[in-house]
Amino acid sequence: MPTRPFRVIRRRLLYRGRVVTMTHDTIRWRDGHTFQREVIHHPRSVVLLPILPDGRVVLIRQFRAAIERFIYEIPAGTSEPGESLAVCARRELAEEIGYAARRVTPLCRFFPAPGVSTEEMVLYRATGLTRLAAPPAKDQDELITPRIVTAAQALAMVRRGQIVDAKSMLGLLWGLGAVTWRPTGER
Repeated sequence: MPTRPFRVIRRRLLYRGRVVTMTHDTIRWRDGHTFQREVIHHPRSVVLLPILPDGRVVLIRQFRAAIERFIYEIPAGTSEPGESLAVCARRELAEEIGYAARRVTPLCRFFPAPGVSTEEMVLYRATGLTRLAAPPAKDQDELITPRIVTAAQALAMVRRGQIVDAKSMLGLLWGLGAVTWRPTGER
C-alpha cells in the first residue's frame, strides 16, 4: 500500500461536543509544503430509503436548527460507539418513522462534506416495512413528522426544489432508479 503524500504534524482541539469534535490541523506534504485546515470529526452515519410494500416512500419533515427551517428528508442518523451500521439503520428507522424493516440493503457509501468533515454515510434501501406497535421515543431535540408519498411524488419534490438535502436527493434519485450507475469499488 502506498504511503500517504502528507502527514498531520499538529492537531489542536478546538471543540468537543456531544457528537462531533473540531480540530485545527497543520498538514505537511512530502515536498515540505504545509497548510492548515479546520476538520470536523464525525462518526459514520446511515441514510435510509424506506419503501413500503406498495412502493410508496416514507419521508420525514424535520426542523434543522443550522438552517433555521423545516425540510423534507429521508431518515438518517449517526452511529453510536461500537454500533454496526446495519443496527444503526434499523434503530433510526424505528426512532424516526416507527417502522421495522425485513431487509436493509446497502446501496452506496459517500462523504457528504469531505472539504470540512470526516463523516462517511452509507445509504440503505429499507424494504419489507411493518409499522411498530410501540415506536421508541424520539430524541427531545428532534421535531420530526413522517410523510408517506409515492415514488413519483418524491422525485417531483426533488425536481421542484422541495427536497434540498443532498443525502436525501442522492438516496431518492439513486434508490428509486431515477439515475443509475455502478459504484466504483471499495476502498
